[in-house]
Amino acid sequence: AGLIATRLQEARLYNECWGLGNLDLVPQILHPDIVWTAMESGPDSGTRRGQVECRAYMNDWLESFDLKPMPIEDARSAPDGLLVCALHGVGTEKRTGLTTDIRYGAAFRFAPDGRLVEIHEYATHQEALEAVGLQE
Repeated sequence: AGLIATRLQEARLYNECWGLGNLDLVPQILHPDIVWTAMESGPDSGTRRGQVECRAYMNDWLESFDLKPMPIEDARSAPDGLLVCALHGVGTEKRTGLTTDIRYGAAFRFAPDGRLVEIHEYATHQEALEAVGLQE
């Protein structure tokens, strides 16, 4: 039940909260001590700390893109409790109408209350698996 519950919370982040632009859900999904590290190769690389910075990060994307629901294509638990997922993001830039389609990986850590306390994005799912000691 634990893996299913955590996957549901993560799905809420991408689909109910961020994808729909309902950032009022941030306190329910992200722990106050959240640390979110964007992928190094991205234009928005860097680390955000706390709900305010993470909400601003999501809002920056929403100002520029219409986001589609993001399916979680693979989820695996690491021995230390991290959940590693393959993600598929699709967004249409509002200004140009161009669609961006990206597949990447992320590792998620959950606080005892079930909220996300750490998100670390990687350029590929394989890179995320290797970072936490899991192999394909």
